[in-house]
Amino acid sequence: MKFKFLILFILLWQIGFSQEEEKQKKHYHDSKSFYSKFELSSPLRVNQYAGEINEYTGEEEPWFLLDGISLRACIGSHYDKWIGIGMNIGIDWKANRCLVVAPLFGSLRLSPRITEDIRITSEAGYGRALSISGDKLSGTFKKISLGIEDEENGFGIYIELCQYGFSKITPERIGSFSVGLNYIMF
Repeated sequence: MKFKFLILFILLWQIGFSQEEEKQKKHYHDSKSFYSKFELSSPLRVNQYAGEINEYTGEEEPWFLLDGISLRACIGSHYDKWIGIGMNIGIDWKANRCLVVAPLFGSLRLSPRITEDIRITSEAGYGRALSISGDKLSGTFKKISLGIEDEENGFGIYIELCQYGFSKITPERIGSFSVGLNYIMF
């Protein structure tokens, strides 16, 4: 009788131990606090012939023209997908300035939920920008962006203002206004 009771006790203890171990694994998986993000955007510039009729096509000129492309990647840490900090690296091409820049910057991200699956995001970044187009230019990099993300699949759209802390020819600093898409993985 004592032997059967001992076997039953050990069996129940073993099941209880297994359940406790499973809870620890599940808790560890839910507390993942890192994210990675990829961005693709295009800077826009004002068309000086906006509103005029193009004599070759007969169409009205658009207000904005695409002016290059930007590709960036980020890895960071977040708290409950609401606030995060990250390290970013990328490559920006500004066509009208004949400039290729590699920004390396840190960012602070705020993304409160506005519906069950949609988050509004704002991000500010500060760091360094290095010209890799042979100009040997270097300076600060500042950016601010505002966007909307779908929490379920990670895709989003955003607008961004950025400024490089140097100038190529004229005394004003180079900057841009961009529209882009991003993909974030938590």
